[in-house]
Amino acid sequence: MAGGARILTSVAIGIPWLAGILTAVTRRHSRVIGFAASSVSVSASVLLLWAAPARESLDEALMVLFSCVTLGATLVLPRRDCNSGTIGGILFLLGSTLLAYSTDDLRILLAAWILSTVPFFPKQWFRSRTWRPRLGLLLSSTALALAIALIAAHGHAMSIGSLKGRSPGGLAVFGLLVASVIFRKGICPAHAWVADAADGGPAIPTALLLNGHFGAMLVAKLIVPLFPHTARDLFPLLSYLALATALYVAIRALTENSPRRLLAFLALSQSACILAGLESRTVEGITGALVHWFVVTVSTMGLFGVLRLLEVRFGENLTASRHLGLAEHAPRLAVFFIIFGLALVGLPGTLSFCSQDLLIHGTLASHPQTGLLLPIATAMNAVSVFRLFARLFLGRRRTGFTVMADALPRERWILTVGVLFVVLAGLFPNAIVAQQAAEAEAVEQAIHAPMRPSEVFERKLSSKSWSDSREGTSGMAPRTAGNKSPEKIGRDPRFRQRLRSASAGKRDVLHAGTKSSRSLYEPATVLS
Repeated sequence: MAGGARILTSVAIGIPWLAGILTAVTRRHSRVIGFAASSVSVSASVLLLWAAPARESLDEALMVLFSCVTLGATLVLPRRDCNSGTIGGILFLLGSTLLAYSTDDLRILLAAWILSTVPFFPKQWFRSRTWRPRLGLLLSSTALALAIALIAAHGHAMSIGSLKGRSPGGLAVFGLLVASVIFRKGICPAHAWVADAADGGPAIPTALLLNGHFGAMLVAKLIVPLFPHTARDLFPLLSYLALATALYVAIRALTENSPRRLLAFLALSQSACILAGLESRTVEGITGALVHWFVVTVSTMGLFGVLRLLEVRFGENLTASRHLGLAEHAPRLAVFFIIFGLALVGLPGTLSFCSQDLLIHGTLASHPQTGLLLPIATAMNAVSVFRLFARLFLGRRRTGFTVMADALPRERWILTVGVLFVVLAGLFPNAIVAQQAAEAEAVEQAIHAPMRPSEVFERKLSSKSWSDSREGTSGMAPRTAGNKSPEKIGRDPRFRQRLRSASAGKRDVLHAGTKSSRSLYEPATVLS
């Protein structure tokens, strides 16, 4: 079974890269090649998800999600943008993202992280007109490279599974990983590059870059499993930054008139909510974050796709400073836009309503004061969505256009699939919520995992207060068997074995008394 999984993973990653090379060589039928390669990745990822264990399927679910949105991007891409360079860059980004999701090796993760940024540096692909996007991506890659280099320098293994709970490299590596998340995710104060990338680069490829959610992936896949105790102590700081980012960019969106920058602020605010949920340290908040991951990815891809179709039809100088009345020319695009926009901000009856409910409850449980920023930011984002919709689609007919310029059948069908996903998943949320609840339990258990016996002893050994309490008020040295010093006792294999046995017994008692939380996520409970 493991051999079959490796073959399917290689197919899902390698076929898009080979197809990208083929488009660069032939320069013909780019859309057909991109669609075929993305379809192969979707099929392979679905098979991987079907064969994955129940509580270990997060990577495969993310592979299916990103493969599907890339497939949709190849179809919704306007004819003006559908050239060999654009399709090749999208396929290169697809393979790199799937490689990052699927790998368990830190060196391969670093390579995939860097490769996913490569299409946004050369002018032939998706280079932005401004310097901030390149700097943000470069700093995030540098921070991750330094963190992995420190782990290797300490002589640790490079497998994520073998490093779980060991805190390799200590606070230095943890700080570098958090810095990498901040730069890649666009958390304040490193948020400016996200809007610049959306405004100065190609809309749909930039949306794919943002919806890879590499920052959230690094938190769920690397930081929490490797640094459970450090994360438990220091995660509130990163959570406060994420909540502040969600509120700040929501305020910025209220005054923004550039449609691309406004959508970038909305996407950044909602993706910061994902990070806040992952850092809530509650099963409810983590489940909401994982479900919201799906919502944000599908909805923002739909919004950027509709906006790009409007730019191609009516010019790239669209603005939210006045009413354009485009609904008379493109009524279907108007409907798609408002559904995706409201689904992003928690419209009842959509999947976002469930994810926002879980996110808010989980965040308020862990941060009763600052957690209030999350619903406030969401309400502001809802105002911004409706303001942009009203300015683009409502009002008098735009002068100079007298013909219909609505969605083509190719565009119409793929946008309909996205709308059906967010609506039907909201009406029947149990399938997605139950799966992500199982993954959330695994993440939450990693955060609250008990320390290893050796870590407990080392912390006590290094604590002066422990020594003083053992000596007592009389100032006499503690009596130890054989007059051994604490250092010698710590090296005694029999003492370490007793510590391990005691810790294992305690864990068994704790696990026996733990109640499964999957029943919390039945549809009736979520929607209530």
